Amino acid sequence: MKTIKEIKDSLSWEQSQDSRANVCISYLGHKTKPNLINETHIEDLTAHLKKRGIKGSTINRYLASVSKILKYAYIRPSVYNMARLPHIVWQEESKARLRFMTPQEEQRMIKILGKSPYLSLFLFLLDTGVRLGEALSFKKDAIRRLDGKFFIVLHADETKNNMTRSVPLTRRCVAMLKKSGDFSHLDYSMAERVWQKLRRNMGLDGDKQFVIHCLRHTCASRLAQSGKVELHFIKEWLGHKSYNMTLRYAHLMPKNLLKAVNILEGYE
Repeated sequence: MKTIKEIKDSLSWEQSQDSRANVCISYLGHKTKPNLINETHIEDLTAHLKKRGIKGSTINRYLASVSKILKYAYIRPSVYNMARLPHIVWQEESKARLRFMTPQEEQRMIKILGKSPYLSLFLFLLDTGVRLGEALSFKKDAIRRLDGKFFIVLHADETKNNMTRSVPLTRRCVAMLKKSGDFSHLDYSMAERVWQKLRRNMGLDGDKQFVIHCLRHTCASRLAQSGKVELHFIKEWLGHKSYNMTLRYAHLMPKNLLKAVNILEGYE
């Protein structure tokens, strides 16, 4: 019977997921067997993460990594003898306003970071909406061309939800990738440190929502605000598993609603 660490190592993980899984395993014990984990262990882990100042939404990402490991064992009863999965109490997630990067902030970022290789990475996240771990995971041979347009193929073991998807590339992204090939030479932790320094230099140190992930929100918001891209295309572009995630951008599509009024006008 494998330990939770051995199960984790046998599965595919996006880089940030892998890091969170390691934190959970370190707390639960590298040699712990999955069938020995119960609700008390989950509650203790949750309390531990809270003491570290981690917020509810992020705690859920940590717990999701544990859930993935336990589900692997649960569907193999002849090996792990798990009668049931321990109940996980998911934390309430903040309904705070989604933070977007403004065009003015984008220009300030470009000016401050200058020739830093992390500027190219951040602009790539802004133009594609991919997650940081996804951008650092794909290789240059994932770049494809169709009808004169370029896109990348993110394979299942490179995405958060373990689903393969294609992401179109802007001309700016294509130009950057021609120079660097990909971003696999850059580091996840260093990217976060560069961003923290950027936030201070922009005078936004107190804006805790101004995080790297806001680049993903910005890409989605720009697509939605254009009024030319339907929600189901945005869902596919971002790789959301459910429409609930994509619906956060629905209020940014007033043009579509105003067009729909014309249908009702015909009945007057």
